[in-house]
Amino acid sequence: MKYTSSITSKGTITIAAPLRKELGLKTGQKVSLTLDNNRQVIINTGTKVEEFENLRDEIVNKIPTHKKGLTDQALKQATAKAWVSKYNE
Repeated sequence: MKYTSSITSKGTITIAAPLRKELGLKTGQKVSLTLDNNRQVIINTGTKVEEFENLRDEIVNKIPTHKKGLTDQALKQATAKAWVSKYNE
């Protein structure tokens, strides 16, 4: 795919709709632009939430249970227990 875009006086570039669709870009989404050694612009669209969650789950599943720390529920229970014991003092 090759498309031509113009740069406005404010420096805005429009990315053609077929490219936006292919990249999965949404209105208001941030992209990162990088200039490589050949003076070509590279557009990085970032990581999608689903990709991030899958990668996070992969990493977390490799951590031994005893090194994971408290779960959300365990933290709430520990906090409640601390409040009760302080109250009982």
